[in-house]
Amino acid sequence: MSSKSEDKKKLILRTAMQLFAAKGSSATSMQEIADVCGMSKGSLYLHFKSKDELELSLFDYCYQLLQAALLQVDQDRNLSPKDNLIRKLEVLFELVLELRGFLHMQFKEWVKKGTLFQEPEIMNKHNAELLHYTKNTLTAAYGEEIIPYMGDLIVLSHGMIGTYAKMLFFPHMTTNTRQIAVYVISLLDSVVDHLLQKRPDPLISDELMNVYGKCRSCQAETEKHPLLVIKELKDLLEKQIVDEEQRQQAYETLQILEQELLDSRPRRAILKGMIANLEDWPELGDKLRELVRLLQPYYA
Repeated sequence: MSSKSEDKKKLILRTAMQLFAAKGSSATSMQEIADVCGMSKGSLYLHFKSKDELELSLFDYCYQLLQAALLQVDQDRNLSPKDNLIRKLEVLFELVLELRGFLHMQFKEWVKKGTLFQEPEIMNKHNAELLHYTKNTLTAAYGEEIIPYMGDLIVLSHGMIGTYAKMLFFPHMTTNTRQIAVYVISLLDSVVDHLLQKRPDPLISDELMNVYGKCRSCQAETEKHPLLVIKELKDLLEKQIVDEEQRQQAYETLQILEQELLDSRPRRAILKGMIANLEDWPELGDKLRELVRLLQPYYA
């Protein structure tokens, strides 16, 4: 791709990011993006075939920004491995601050569309690359002794980093990125000291961590809450059960199930009893079987 074409593509990406941050991707048209870029809509489509493709490219663009910032840290030979770790965390938080308008609006869009856990494939690829990079960075900072606990250390560090990153979305957050980075690493130091002194059995295996890095959304995107399936079963009653009295009995059974699941501590006996009642109507078929599967954790 020519330098001029690449510059135009970056202009489109930066413009789309600003517009998405202001009003959301669903409320932003390709025509608006083209107008702000000072080009025709046809020219815009030469670079991106659709808005979906443009949105996916934005994930890649954000990752490239992070890669460039991390590479710059690695080129500073004056940093010790621990200072290198702190600086990398600092530039990550700086990037979150820079992009927080866009990221905040994207989260809102995902929640509205119900796709919060359905990460695009390009993000899964980047997650795997970042996992490998994180392992190398943590090993350089804490030594090879920490390798057996790498999975646990990554889970704990990602939890802390993710929470503090979200705090940066709030305009009243006054702590600067350097302070946060130093504080998080000091907490991580304490965790590492504990692990190396007490030597507990690791909870997260390296194999499990690799699967997590490649596809964090595989499990979450396929599951529903049982309450959603109960709603679908209610809709199904009208179509599948002709007898009005039987339909009413099935509806009341689903109502009892629904109320029980809304309780903070659903009673296993009630859940199993209501499922047994519903099995009297084979017309509910696959949808009832789906509900039974989703209720298994409540039986434990």
